[in-house]
Amino acid sequence: MIMETFEHQIAFIAVRISIEAPNNAGTSVGTGFLYHAPLKDGTDRSINLLVSNKHVFIDPRGKLSISFNLKNKDGNPDYGNIRHFESVNFHDSYYEHPDPEVDLACVNVSGLTNENVFYKNLGKEFIKDVDYGQVTLGSQVLFVGYPDNRYDSVNNLPLVRKGTIASVPDIDFNGRGQIVIDAQVYPGSSGSPVFVVVNNHYVLLGVVSETMIRHSQLQTLPTALPKVGVQDILGLGIVVKQKHVRELFEYTVNEFVRRNPLTV
Repeated sequence: MIMETFEHQIAFIAVRISIEAPNNAGTSVGTGFLYHAPLKDGTDRSINLLVSNKHVFIDPRGKLSISFNLKNKDGNPDYGNIRHFESVNFHDSYYEHPDPEVDLACVNVSGLTNENVFYKNLGKEFIKDVDYGQVTLGSQVLFVGYPDNRYDSVNNLPLVRKGTIASVPDIDFNGRGQIVIDAQVYPGSSGSPVFVVVNNHYVLLGVVSETMIRHSQLQTLPTALPKVGVQDILGLGIVVKQKHVRELFEYTVNEFVRRNPLTV
């Protein structure tokens, strides 16, 4: 029986994403998380979304690979009994945030999550508006993912890590809908959901998009890209704010309903 604390549950919303772009154009490894989205079209229809960054998915004409632990007879994860899924050309299931400046996208994986696999969806209670009156510089954050493609490959489990908020949270960093966290964010962390405690409960602060590096000047780097020497990592990460995640969900639901209208 898995423990029901939030810190344990988030290990099962995270999914390692591997993308092979077409025509040998490159490979991306990053993090995604699962969200159950009601369609709100007067029916009980819903879809399961795999959420990450646009730059993680690279090209929806490529090959998407993800893995889950199967369930045992008690409905718990059968650690190490792994089911691998591949989808070549997932364009029809792919949705990008409509703003080209917002590095968020998702894939409808409802067909895969209907299989006998163990996973958890991020609950809607975690995407309520962030009360920035309760979130300050130095507030601790928790995030889950696959930094530098490191994870428990035998048991198919991600790594959960901590950091703190480094930029004024209610101000959009550099004029964009982003927050900086003080945390060791490495390539492979793109798409990691980041949580903060508000009123004694965790809520989604946002999604990791970039890590800051130092060469001759300060730069940022998409965290799905290899390879940056460890000595160049500043220990600062860029997080896309939760408000943009909610925008992605709203856009995706509306677009899915448009593409898949009800038939009489």
